[in-house]
Amino acid sequence: MRRPERLELPGGREVVLGWAEVGQEEDSALSALEREGLARCRTDKRRREFIAGRVAAHRALALLAPGLRAEVAVREEGPDAGRPLVQPEHGLALSLSHSAELAVAALARGGALGVDLEQRVEGGEAFLEEAFAPGEREGYAAVCAADMDPTTAAWALKEAVLKVWGVGLRAPLQKVAVRPRLLHADEGRVALRLTLETWGLPSGLGEPPSSLTALLVAWPARGLLALAG
Repeated sequence: MRRPERLELPGGREVVLGWAEVGQEEDSALSALEREGLARCRTDKRRREFIAGRVAAHRALALLAPGLRAEVAVREEGPDAGRPLVQPEHGLALSLSHSAELAVAALARGGALGVDLEQRVEGGEAFLEEAFAPGEREGYAAVCAADMDPTTAAWALKEAVLKVWGVGLRAPLQKVAVRPRLLHADEGRVALRLTLETWGLPSGLGEPPSSLTALLVAWPARGLLALAG
């Protein structure tokens, strides 16, 4: 399947995607700041993912703004500490994801963005109980296309939303419900509006987004690419 380079969220916001092969990319394109981050990676797996994510981000930047020079940093403080960002920011939002041997970087102008690339989720009941709020998954069967697994869609969108929020998996997953509403569907793509319900959150996570638009794109073997913003 051809990897998309440009997608459009509902409402018309353009998102550019850069791709890289985990374990196949060279670190020669990394900046001095990015090399400092690479040096802090403790495992070979994390080093390979780090390099691929940065290479993918540079490829996305070259597509969105040819000639613009920037590097990928990480927010150090605040409720969204750990969020990747383009530095200087240039009004751009960045999100990264890895799945198996593939990395993707999503880049767009404007506010926060979240991307997630998932193979089909095969988790057992223990994972499902830990990953989702009560009743959260049930809303996805009605909005997913025939070639999309509802549980994989629910997990991919939840990951993407948590990246928009900036908290990632620090959020208590059972106390965060992402509710989808279908806007329109084309072959292999579904556009959604998402609402976020939360309760009993610990302090320090910042204010969650209340409503987002999202796009699901079918991937081989019933995997999914999810975008939210």
